[in-house]
Amino acid sequence: MSLPPKDLEGVEDCRDMPHEYLLVGQGGVYKTPTVVQTVLGSCVSVTMYCARYRWGGIFHALLPRIGDFSKTSAPDERFRYVDSSIKELLREFAKAGIYPDSLECKVFGGASPLHQNCDASAGRRNVDAAMETLEREGVSVSASSVGGNVGRKLFFRTDTGLVLQKRFQVKACKECGR
Repeated sequence: MSLPPKDLEGVEDCRDMPHEYLLVGQGGVYKTPTVVQTVLGSCVSVTMYCARYRWGGIFHALLPRIGDFSKTSAPDERFRYVDSSIKELLREFAKAGIYPDSLECKVFGGASPLHQNCDASAGRRNVDAAMETLEREGVSVSASSVGGNVGRKLFFRTDTGLVLQKRFQVKACKECGR
C-alpha cells in the first residue's frame, strides 16, 4: 500500500540524510538532521522537537522508573528507564536554553503484544511512567500512539519533528510453539 501524497510530505527528501537505529537503552538529542528509527513492543519512545533550532530528541526505554532498579542500574543506563530518559533529554535541551514549553512532544509504544491488557502489564507501566514524568516536568504531549496489542516501527525526522509509524501484529512462533 502506498501512502497518499500529503503523507509523503517531508519524507522523500530525507533519503540522503544520516539514518540511525536505536536499540533498547539508547537515545539522545540530535542537532543535525537525522532519521532515527526504532521498533517498539512494550517499550516506550518519546520524541521531543524544538522548531526554533530544528533539533530533535528521542529514546527507546525498556523499564518505567530508574528508582525501582537503583541498586542494579549503572549511570550509563539512563536511557533504559522512561523517567530518567525524559529527564536526560530535557537536560540536554536546557543546556542550549530550550525549555519544556517550547518542545513538541509525542509518546509511542507501551503495547501488550502478548495480549496482557491489564493495569500491571509492562507496556502500561511504561506509558504511565512517561505521562506522569512529562506532566511533572511541565511538558505537554501533542500526540501519542500507545497501548494495544501491536508493535510499532517508528521513523523520526529530527529536523522537522515528523514521526511516521508502522504498526504490526506480533505473530506466534511456529517453530517454537509460542
